[in-house]
Amino acid sequence: MIVDLQSLIVKYRSRGILLDSNLLVLLFVGLTAPDLVGDFKRTKNQGFTEKEFSLLQSVVETFSRIITTPYILTETSNYIFQLHGEKQQLALQIIAKSIQSFKERRPESKKLVLAKGFFNFGLTDTAILDLPPKRYLVLSIDAALVIALQKKGVEVINFNHLRQLDWEQ
Repeated sequence: MIVDLQSLIVKYRSRGILLDSNLLVLLFVGLTAPDLVGDFKRTKNQGFTEKEFSLLQSVVETFSRIITTPYILTETSNYIFQLHGEKQQLALQIIAKSIQSFKERRPESKKLVLAKGFFNFGLTDTAILDLPPKRYLVLSIDAALVIALQKKGVEVINFNHLRQLDWEQ
């Protein structure tokens, strides 16, 4: 597993990594205030801790860019609006700055709703499933999405496996 992970990182380092919305929320909440990860409803419900934020941050930093879609960004910003006051404003500033360096794929909604996976995955994850195989590496916490991406030939890492590896070390 570790060898596979290392080879995937080397292969996709310059192409980029796409994070699902759960992981992008974790990244932005952690960048806002690492101690907030265990208290914020959206990250707490996923069982995320500061340790997972640090793990995610170290993985993301090895890539030259983050790939995203408008659907992932919309979900992420909607979750961030569940923060309040200064934390919310700081998180939004971090998002606004970060997005400037992201590469955004824009598959059309009218195309995505006709895709086979739409009724199982919804718009956001169907946009991820729309990725061409071997173009980018995907990092997701959604096991069903991971399996569907693998079947399609998109290389993907289940973040839960990284969490387990980190805990075992």
